[in-house]
Amino acid sequence: MQQRKKQNRLDKTGIGFLAGFLVPVIIFFGVWLFGGYTISFTDYIENLWHLHALVKLGSLCVFANLLVFMGFIRLKFDRSARGVLGATLIYALIVLISRAF
Repeated sequence: MQQRKKQNRLDKTGIGFLAGFLVPVIIFFGVWLFGGYTISFTDYIENLWHLHALVKLGSLCVFANLLVFMGFIRLKFDRSARGVLGATLIYALIVLISRAF
């Protein structure tokens, strides 16, 4: 008789995708919040856009997904790791499209 591996409730692709999507956004917001900037968030975004740094900073924030991905792999949450990878690929597609225009 074959044993079934009990699935953890956090080992779901949707949870990994959500984590992979939210972690870079939280880091991006944290850079503004703890960066000592006295301008509003919208002005901060506009300034980064005019300096052509918005995509670069956003790309750096996505590197945090590597830690999330490796954490899920270490915990053997393969489905969650797959969701993080999917969110990272979507971010990469957005960067690719923004570089084209």
